[in-house]
Amino acid sequence: MIHRTAVIDPKAQLDFDVVVGPYALIEGPVQISSGTEVQGHAVITGSVRIGKNNRIGYGAVIGAFPQDLSFDPNASSGVEIGENNVIREYCTIHRGTKEGSITLVGSNNLLMVGAHLGHNTRLGNDVILANNVLLGGYVEIHDRVFIGGGSVVHQFTRMGAISLLQGLSGIGKDIPPFSIAMGRNAVSGVNVIGLRRAGFGPDLRKEAKDAFALFYTSGLNSTEALEEAGKRSWSKEISMFWDFAATSKRGICSMVRWKDVRSASSVD
Repeated sequence: MIHRTAVIDPKAQLDFDVVVGPYALIEGPVQISSGTEVQGHAVITGSVRIGKNNRIGYGAVIGAFPQDLSFDPNASSGVEIGENNVIREYCTIHRGTKEGSITLVGSNNLLMVGAHLGHNTRLGNDVILANNVLLGGYVEIHDRVFIGGGSVVHQFTRMGAISLLQGLSGIGKDIPPFSIAMGRNAVSGVNVIGLRRAGFGPDLRKEAKDAFALFYTSGLNSTEALEEAGKRSWSKEISMFWDFAATSKRGICSMVRWKDVRSASSVD
């Protein structure tokens, strides 16, 4: 199951059925669980724990030093990856930057070619990152998020559950749950299709739209909208919208209308 040209550190622990392709390098106290495949020329280094049934693509690099000028190479930090992830060719996932910290990837995620997870990123479950998505350090991506190709997410920024970011976008403010974001720090509407796919019925979808409207189109500022939301009753599924907004440290992306986007991008 291990190609003869692969290099495996004696300190590494691989379950009996792990597949390792040609010229792969596994160094340090790496742990890889059953059913996982590491394809050719991939590099896994340092304190990395990988769960069951993952596929690590050709040339991917997991566990390398973070791109942080303050990083101490002697610090003990690492990467943890859940189960059933597909990490395609040339993806990079850097280890945590502070002593004892980790970069965390959940389960059932798809990272397409060239995606980058900076140090201490936290990726939830059922997330899709399209080609060449770049996530800065300490970014949080919650469950069922989709990020379009070539998008950039600034360090410490969060994307709430079931949100979507259009390709070639750049954000440095938080995107609330259930939202569609685009361009630069702009939200344009509710991710209705994502809500349907997540099993939200008509009543929950309407409630999500009501929460979005209260926050963005009621004429209230964010503080006033949170106060008004506190006076109303919300289901558990939709309460996460308000919990997310209340805990934002970088601020929330503002509203932009499609007609304004079309107007700004039109050519006379």
